[in-house]
Amino acid sequence: MGGRLRKARIGYVLSALVLTAFALRADHLDFQSLWRDEVDAIAFATRALPRLLSTFARPKENGPLYFLLLRPWIALTGDSEFSVRFFSLALGVLAVPLVYTLGRRWLSPLASMLGALLTAVSPYLIWYSQEAKMYTLITFLTMLSLYFYVEALARGRWSCWAAYVVVTSLCLYTHILAALIIPLEILLFVVWWPRYRARLKPWLTAIGCMTLPYIPLALWEIPLLLSSYETGHLFYPLSKVLSTLFLVFSHGVSGVASPWRLTLASILYIFLFLAGVFLVGDERMTLLLYFFLPIAGVYLISLGMPIFADRYLIYVAPAFYLILGRGLAAVKLRSNAVFALCLALVLILNGQSIWAQSHTRLKSDFRSAARYFALHPEPDDLVIFLMPYVRHTFEYYYRGDYHWADGPYTNGGMSEGELGATLSEMTEGHRSIWLVASEAELWDERGLVKAWLDGNGKLVDGEEFARVSLCRYQLGDKP
Repeated sequence: MGGRLRKARIGYVLSALVLTAFALRADHLDFQSLWRDEVDAIAFATRALPRLLSTFARPKENGPLYFLLLRPWIALTGDSEFSVRFFSLALGVLAVPLVYTLGRRWLSPLASMLGALLTAVSPYLIWYSQEAKMYTLITFLTMLSLYFYVEALARGRWSCWAAYVVVTSLCLYTHILAALIIPLEILLFVVWWPRYRARLKPWLTAIGCMTLPYIPLALWEIPLLLSSYETGHLFYPLSKVLSTLFLVFSHGVSGVASPWRLTLASILYIFLFLAGVFLVGDERMTLLLYFFLPIAGVYLISLGMPIFADRYLIYVAPAFYLILGRGLAAVKLRSNAVFALCLALVLILNGQSIWAQSHTRLKSDFRSAARYFALHPEPDDLVIFLMPYVRHTFEYYYRGDYHWADGPYTNGGMSEGELGATLSEMTEGHRSIWLVASEAELWDERGLVKAWLDGNGKLVDGEEFARVSLCRYQLGDKP
């Protein structure tokens, strides 16, 4: 009877956490304008099916499975901001009970529940649950892979091994760096060898089966890793990688926290992380490997080809929150008062971060930019985009007809004379010119395009939005 009551209480608490996670992720779901990667996701998901399927073996394609899954979702619900992001939201909510379930393989019920709580209220995971990209999918799938892996080792059932192979194969086609989950699982088997050595034969079979779905990826990934391919990412030393991940997992992405709050939160999270590592000893190595090994893998790859971005390692966040949950549980064993204080501070700090990132325009606000443009159009307007790729995001919001041109690429060494000739030809026949600039430094770091417009026309209108600026010029009218 006591066991049933305990399970019922756990079920009620977990249900409450799931509802909390849903509410936090659904609130202001469409507050941020879609940014270019999200618009890309819509475009990739809705292109011709044969072309979409071909991306599963095409070099340099990342995340084709996400786009394939998003395709019927868009067909069913539409491509509004709320609709396309709700797909990520659902997966982000499902991660909460999965964190608890996975944590119970290694931790106490309390530590696992606290890990699930921290997952539910994580500003970082909430942010990516509100983004139409594959990041909540890869977080969910890698946890599911680990769950079936542990179940297969514990129970020895072929159905669990088959589920493990299938889910892990899906991980490979959701994000290029998800392949690091396999070395993690291999190393975990080595650590668990005394416990699971009787499973060596099915384990070898399952790991061997992984090679088949990976072959289409290996044919281009391995040569790419051995090449001098420019990724566009800066190289970060390992200390910077770790500090960046610790910062975003703890504080989210708002970047508007005051120094004192960042300091307080950092001290608190460092304390809880260290408590989770050192105050209790069971399964410590498992969680540390889960957290650190993929990070080490990305760092080693980056030594030859810089590839680090915090969101690429979002799938180690559950390990981080389980370690923190373990730390909170360890503190509770020693002092209920300190535990209550730490938990209250975590919830307050997380709440502040969630509020900040859900009420601050952080993504490029093309929704407002397109709305402003729609109120001031003239038939002969020419819109020049810097950088050109953001035009697709602009056109997601502005569906009308207009004249446009890609801004000249000047970062390759184009001279002012060459730029002047190019822009004179580009703007011929148009007296009114709009410059839509977002991430312009990637295309025109010296600001030559705007300087030419300033020198050859008169600025008659303009507006600044988050990460997007609009300037309207009348050519021939110098100030």
